[in-house]
Amino acid sequence: MNADASGSPPSRRKSVLFCPECHFESPLSDGWLVVSDGDERTIVCPECGHVADHRAERATPTPQHAD
Repeated sequence: MNADASGSPPSRRKSVLFCPECHFESPLSDGWLVVSDGDERTIVCPECGHVADHRAERATPTPQHAD
């Protein structure tokens, strides 16, 4: 059962990112600075410059062929 009995959608979307430093919030596609360098990706807050996430990008899996 849904906890929200009114049936209205939540006020925030699941894809919203939050900056723990300045509390900026926005979907990744709307305002965050995404810096890709080789196989690494860094997400930076546009308001305060805090690095919100830094990780290696996922490599595209190569198909496995049966011998």
